Amino acid sequence: MNLIVKIILCVVIFNQVTFASDYPKSSLEREMDEMGSVVGGEGLVFRPNKQKSTATRAKVGNINKYLFDAAIEVLKFAPLASADSKSGTVITDWYNPQGQKNVQHKVIVYIKDEVITPEGLEVVAFERKKVKNEWSENNKSEAVSSVLEEKIIIKARNLYLQSSR
Repeated sequence: MNLIVKIILCVVIFNQVTFASDYPKSSLEREMDEMGSVVGGEGLVFRPNKQKSTATRAKVGNINKYLFDAAIEVLKFAPLASADSKSGTVITDWYNPQGQKNVQHKVIVYIKDEVITPEGLEVVAFERKKVKNEWSENNKSEAVSSVLEEKIIIKARNLYLQSSR
């Protein structure tokens, strides 16, 4: 009798799990599935093993306008040296991170695609430190680049979702 109860319980649980995934999704859930996710086990991964989605295509010249607007918005804390929507380039001037007067960063954002994807965006951050009243050579800062890239992609995705309402 105990074995029969276990078998029935397994069948019921299996059916619940199987049919729960067939439940109709809201339009927002479908849109999020189409765009993918920025939180993946391998960093920023959108739709692994699937074709590139063109749902977020919005051109200004040859670039995605949401990525460009998001880059400007995310980098608004730093003085901009240049921002060109036609080439998809945003460059900041050297700036001091909050509370660090002997450290400076400079950021260059390259938008390389018409679609919101991590592959369509490259963020290069440079860091220099002041030692004995002189600035060191410019070194790339992968940590700053990664954080800013993720923020820009999330902001671009949110701008896209807001515009489609």
